[in-house]
Amino acid sequence: MTKILRMRHALTILGMTTSCCVAPLVLAHHSTVANPALYLAENLVELEGEIIEVLWRNPHARVRLKVVDDAGEEKTWEIEFGPAGVMSLERRGITADIFRPGDRVTAAGFVSRWSRDSLGLLHLLLPDGREYIDGNREPRWSNFRLGSESRPIDATRVEAARREAEGIFRVWGANPDRRGPPHPRPSTYDYLLTERGRELAATFNPPTDHPELDCRQGMPTTMFDPVPMQLIDAGDRILLRVEEYDIERVIYLDPEAADLDVPASPLGRSVGRWESDTLVVETDRVDWPYFDPYGTPQSARTRYVETFSIAEEGNRLNYVFTAIDPEMFSEPVVIEWPRSWTPGVELQQFDCVADWEDTPG
Repeated sequence: MTKILRMRHALTILGMTTSCCVAPLVLAHHSTVANPALYLAENLVELEGEIIEVLWRNPHARVRLKVVDDAGEEKTWEIEFGPAGVMSLERRGITADIFRPGDRVTAAGFVSRWSRDSLGLLHLLLPDGREYIDGNREPRWSNFRLGSESRPIDATRVEAARREAEGIFRVWGANPDRRGPPHPRPSTYDYLLTERGRELAATFNPPTDHPELDCRQGMPTTMFDPVPMQLIDAGDRILLRVEEYDIERVIYLDPEAADLDVPASPLGRSVGRWESDTLVVETDRVDWPYFDPYGTPQSARTRYVETFSIAEEGNRLNYVFTAIDPEMFSEPVVIEWPRSWTPGVELQQFDCVADWEDTPG
């Protein structure tokens, strides 16, 4: 029987008991700060030092921190923020000018498995007593939480969005039911993996294999990112844009599009049709190795069926995703993943930079 995954996540709090013995209770995407596959999440590391440089770019905002240990040895750490891109931080009112070179700060987080000089940030205490906190965790040092209130959206943009919205064609936000990891957890469908699927999943090595480390992403991962997504009516096709990685999918509405000589790609070839007010999209020719950010494999035989429909008087987009991959899964995987509408939210350019050294200038 096909399993329908209704994601209902309880509010997850990371209990801080000591600086060396902390059990990770969440598995995040993009931040992946508590992902034991990417970070040494068994132990929380605390650092005190001076900010010497700030890189305010996607996929992660980063700061460099000069730390002097008890023996007088100096070391430079790269501190990586968790949320999905700087736009996510800025929508919470957290901007680059808050983190100033020369400031002494205290940071706590997990050390990266691919760079022992990199720390996935959970907490950062600023000189003025405000504390940056990743996600829904309790404060570690201060009761003054940085970015606790989102920036208000300009009223003119809100009015324009309400006026221009038509059916599914608008900007959609994150899953309104999500209270935990931004992506469906592999534990909800990995039992469906075939023997070959399990073999490949076991070989996944995030420090070397994870494509998003190189600013690349494909289907279906992009459809579950907790960032704005826009559907645009372009006549004989629909454009589906996702803020993260500046993704743009083309959904052809002409039935003849199924015969187009579209090469295999990370986003595949998508052909849509209307069934009453529901958009049904079928996708094949996907050239992307992973079903999710956690290394679950998919084959070249994979194909998807997606449905998009309006609910709750236009304030909710019901999205149902079905994956059929007889090589990797013993039966179809079906995921329900709704989105919410916040009028006035707009997509911003992601402009990804994989490495500090790639920054122009």
